[in-house]
Amino acid sequence: MRLTFLLLLLLVQCRTASAPDPEPEENPEPVVFTPGQSPIKILFVGNSLTHSNDLPALIVELAQMDGVNITFKMIAPGGYSLEDHWNAGEVQKEMAAAHYDLVVGQQGPSALPESQVLLKRYAEKYANECARVKSSWALYMVWPSEQRSFDLDNVIYSYTQAAKSTAALLFPVGLAWKLAWEEDPAFPLYGPDRFHPSMHGSLVAAMTIYASLQGKENFNFIDLEKVSWKSEVTREQLTRMEESALRSIREK
Repeated sequence: MRLTFLLLLLLVQCRTASAPDPEPEENPEPVVFTPGQSPIKILFVGNSLTHSNDLPALIVELAQMDGVNITFKMIAPGGYSLEDHWNAGEVQKEMAAAHYDLVVGQQGPSALPESQVLLKRYAEKYANECARVKSSWALYMVWPSEQRSFDLDNVIYSYTQAAKSTAALLFPVGLAWKLAWEEDPAFPLYGPDRFHPSMHGSLVAAMTIYASLQGKENFNFIDLEKVSWKSEVTREQLTRMEESALRSIREK
């Protein structure tokens, strides 16, 4: 009897030791952001294209004029890709420590085929992480340098496909820039280095992002006499930026 008991105990232990650990959920259901929501807590994950002209602060300023409360944190070291952020781990820790309604991801233009693959791969990782912590996931589409302006359509394609594959909310800023240039090829969207945005470029980005977030069909709430950037933008330029931002959302 004792021998039989020992054999049964050994069999149970072997089965327990060999039982595989439960697999983590590979594709949790994405969390969908609801336009019109307020207040909104946003984590911006990117690089100097997000940091330039303090893009998140420009979005907050637009929201305040529209009666919407937005708070944010920005993690945007120069030159970082989504892969760099993932490997550093700071973003994942921040997402776990403080609940965000929305996480906005951005990296470089990602026009080359290998860059498109990496954008999609790490967008998927962050989309799954967002679903795990119950945050919505968004991608901020950027643009190429002036020297590689021929890549703009590939940048638009790259971010659009990455957004589709991850069920991300897409902020089509690169498309808005393209539409602005179609109306005026000399419209001053680039800063001095011809890659980072001028104030005009960052404002187009802010308008595109805010209008996408809140489902806006116009910018009637903007008072050019009260904005912090009133000395840098003419009324005609403001109209051009508004139209480009709204068109990009309709046409993305």
